[in-house]
Amino acid sequence: MSADRWLGGGDPETLGVLVLALMVAQRQGSTRLSLDPKGRLRELVADVVRVSRLDIHVDRLLRSVAQLTGAPRFNSVIGVGDARLPLIVDDGCLYTERSRYLEQRVAERLAARLRLPSARLVDVPAGQLSAEQHAAAVTALSWQLAVVTGGPGTGKTMVAAAIVRGLARQGITQIALAAQNGKAANRLTEMIAAQLAAVADPNGTAVGSTAIDRALAADPPQAQTLHRLLGSRGHGFAHHAQSPLTVGALLVDEASMIDLALMDALLDALPASAPLILIGDAHQLPAIDAGQILADLVRPELGAHVATLTHSYRMDAADPRGRAVLAAANAVNAGATARLFDRKDPLATPRTPGTLVFGGVEWVDTATHATEATAEALWHHFDGPQALRLADTVFRFEDGVVVSSQRAELERLWFVLGRARVLTVTRSLPTGSVAINAHLHDLALDRMSLDRRPELVPGEPVMITANDYQRGLFNGDQGIVVRADEGLGSHHFRVVFRSGGALRPFAIEALRDRLELAWAITVHKSQGSEVEAVALLLPHDDLPIVTRELLYTGITRARTGVVLAASKAILTNAGKRVALRDSGLATRLR
Repeated sequence: MSADRWLGGGDPETLGVLVLALMVAQRQGSTRLSLDPKGRLRELVADVVRVSRLDIHVDRLLRSVAQLTGAPRFNSVIGVGDARLPLIVDDGCLYTERSRYLEQRVAERLAARLRLPSARLVDVPAGQLSAEQHAAAVTALSWQLAVVTGGPGTGKTMVAAAIVRGLARQGITQIALAAQNGKAANRLTEMIAAQLAAVADPNGTAVGSTAIDRALAADPPQAQTLHRLLGSRGHGFAHHAQSPLTVGALLVDEASMIDLALMDALLDALPASAPLILIGDAHQLPAIDAGQILADLVRPELGAHVATLTHSYRMDAADPRGRAVLAAANAVNAGATARLFDRKDPLATPRTPGTLVFGGVEWVDTATHATEATAEALWHHFDGPQALRLADTVFRFEDGVVVSSQRAELERLWFVLGRARVLTVTRSLPTGSVAINAHLHDLALDRMSLDRRPELVPGEPVMITANDYQRGLFNGDQGIVVRADEGLGSHHFRVVFRSGGALRPFAIEALRDRLELAWAITVHKSQGSEVEAVALLLPHDDLPIVTRELLYTGITRARTGVVLAASKAILTNAGKRVALRDSGLATRLR
């Protein structure tokens, strides 16, 4: 390890270790690194020393760090407060200059919004909302910045639709909807459109229905990704303070996925007069990049601006399966994973053809089940073979839409493949999505009587891995491989995605560089979606990324069934491990 002696002062070795520790902390999602020698700093410094094989005692290094950061010299790269130097000490923590700058800007802009009430409403539409949901809508419509948070199935989208109706009653016509990824944006569009249609009685007799509701239902707002909303241009955005968004209000769903840099860009482009409503689950996995915006805002001191939904309708407590999923999610949140082990093994349960054989939450001990055998058994339980049988049909498409006589059959295939997914922690490793997809693809190939071995088999689920604005397909969108006759006298393999409410075919060749199998997907990729059942397959090694938040996010993708495939030790440790993110945003807001 080496460093410039001028920039590093008299101790370049300490500076090098400190910079590496900060880089690791930021890679793990923190915006800063506490300089408390008894905290996270000690652990990271010890890791750097061990991996770098340095012949130096950790306690001595920590004393040197305290000297280096306690009184930076004139030739140091470390400054304090507003200094324009690469590293900044502020509030007892070490930042990069950029991270501190972004955090300060975001805090100032959020604080300004927190001080301002929104236009007061005479009428907040209640519709089919519960009292809790109605109160959340009132909160959201009362401030220039508001947060609606809640667990799975608590009706956040119903509240979002009520907020849209309320904003329209305030006279706001340009209501923008957004989410972090395309899958979540599409789902938000569909669900809000359905909610608006449900209250827009053309005869005006529905309770609370008005001409405003009917106008919204006729032309519902379309959600898009935050990057598309801001006009992503590689390293920058088309919209910013000098070219602001032309919106009257902005509602962002799945807000737990927003990182610090993206929030800064959003606040830069959003007019100060436009209310901002953030909706999401604060217990879910935070953003991949540094920052935890939603968690920093869901604080007691911001209570007037935060509405928390507690009653789950998706995981209906009256349904023993949904009740079990909800109880498992709550147990993970409380760190009580021991409650998960008193379950029967679903892989030993006799299978009823054409059904998911388990309900509630089950545990498969991977210490006694091989990974590939577990994945194969889950594939059968999740009706992989049935999907392949349904996909033997050649579907006829006319003008990009399946003919009416086959529409129900194609929808049946879509339903079967959309009911369940295997979720993994990583893409790589034997327990990662790439390996599991490859193994299940081999099983699918074995069922085909073809001379060649195609890259994709009819009946297999696939996923888009990068936005394709030209075709209207977005990162995270999932589709199905089918046999398609498009009027050419022969059939070809195509991928169908739901677009504009219909299942439409796309040429595999045109999407090949952004298409991958989706029998198994990572938990991160699953955010913003829900299915009937999931199998969460954890790694064999105790990795730091296997946290309580990851378990919670994976479990809460399911409505009625979860299989937890992991050794007892890995699952127990995951429930104890909380994502360690250090952020100064909440402190700055206070």
